Amino acid sequence: MIISSKQLTHFSIHAVDDKVGGIRDILFDDETFTVRYLVADTNTWLPLSRKVVISPISVTGLEAEEESIQINMTVDTLKNSPSIDEHKPVSREYEENLFKYFGYGYYWIGPGAWGEFAHPDELVELQHAEESDTVHPKKSTNHLRAVAEVGGYEVATTTDNVGHISNFIIDTRSWEIVLLVVDTNNWLPGGKHLALLPTDVDKIDWAAHSVSVNLSHDELINRPEVDSDKITEESYIPTLCAQINSGTR
Repeated sequence: MIISSKQLTHFSIHAVDDKVGGIRDILFDDETFTVRYLVADTNTWLPLSRKVVISPISVTGLEAEEESIQINMTVDTLKNSPSIDEHKPVSREYEENLFKYFGYGYYWIGPGAWGEFAHPDELVELQHAEESDTVHPKKSTNHLRAVAEVGGYEVATTTDNVGHISNFIIDTRSWEIVLLVVDTNNWLPGGKHLALLPTDVDKIDWAAHSVSVNLSHDELINRPEVDSDKITEESYIPTLCAQINSGTR
């Protein structure tokens, strides 16, 4: 399924035994543009404002019409999982503790976005991490960014600033971000919602609150627009990406 971050952050979370709130935020890797964690909204069911995350490895299903995701754990398993501090970066040490708690293989061991695998569900077994550790060195650092933070960052082209990031388009088969959406409303009369490929991004700058891209002003403005009503249609986003890669509109 292809879905936007704006849609996904309205989804409820269903454990194997009960509903457990909803998705509050999304953490992604800014090197591979892969979703690493869904941040659960714990305000109504977890005391002391502890924040917990769900790896895509745990997701067993998504229902677009019902706006819900299913996960392969009980409510108590999620409640008792290692918590994060929303105001601090997620460390590799935390990730190791989290993956050991759930018994998952490490995605950071291996050459791809999910280690040696194409899809996160292949990392359900911890033995994959132990086997891969003898072949591939561990990546000691991560590059996690929050969608809620990067959404709103200004987009800096090679000539000037054009719009801001307003949405992220995610393929939930691999949990890769396939497109970013640039809203030009504050820069251009009428405003557009333009398609940006992850490969267009040179740098995400926390301090400057900006996303630098390797496109000129005109190259970005001439990108096709993203129709939010068509995002979940099966062929819409793949066709849009193909148009960009071929240089057509």
